[in-house]
Amino acid sequence: MTDAQIQDRLRSYFRDSPEEDEFGPPCRDADLRIVPPPLRWFYKRADGASLFGGDLLLFPAAGVDDGTIERASELARQADWHVPKEVTLFAKEAGDEVVGVWTPQSKFPSPIVLTGLVFKPAAHVLLATSFERYLMTRIVWEYTGTEFAADAFDVFKVPKELRIDDLESLDGEAWFQWADPALPAPPGDPYRDPLNAEELRALLG
Repeated sequence: MTDAQIQDRLRSYFRDSPEEDEFGPPCRDADLRIVPPPLRWFYKRADGASLFGGDLLLFPAAGVDDGTIERASELARQADWHVPKEVTLFAKEAGDEVVGVWTPQSKFPSPIVLTGLVFKPAAHVLLATSFERYLMTRIVWEYTGTEFAADAFDVFKVPKELRIDDLESLDGEAWFQWADPALPAPPGDPYRDPLNAEELRALLG
């Protein structure tokens, strides 16, 4: 599937997603300019969200809180997180790792970078080549083995051989060959196989 096709399926999925998902109101036009362009289609629907019962928090665009797209990246750098200047943070994972989008022109549409709780230059991994592929993977993996799995598999047309009941039995390499074929390799672990900013720049082009 193309990113546009995945985006269409995400729009359909979010119209009737599980009750565990909570969405903010549509982003105000005045704040939408703060949001990196690849994310704007989502923020036109919801200015931030709590997905999977809070396991993934998408920041609102602006506001007085620290956890906003407007403020999060700079505040993280001030706190000695080595977030590259090319990355705009927009989300937080359950383990407090932060997620950002690579904003300069790249050989990938909208690279998604995870930064671990490592206060060193090498703290990052490339999660996905686009915002759409990141969300699709998170949705399907989060609901694997739950009552919501069948719907997620169907919406995203997951191949039969990848429709498993337990993530521990998933062939990660086969998954990313299908879900994100342009990704150079399946995502690593920021605590065991971290990349620094220079390595990210070389990888993303």
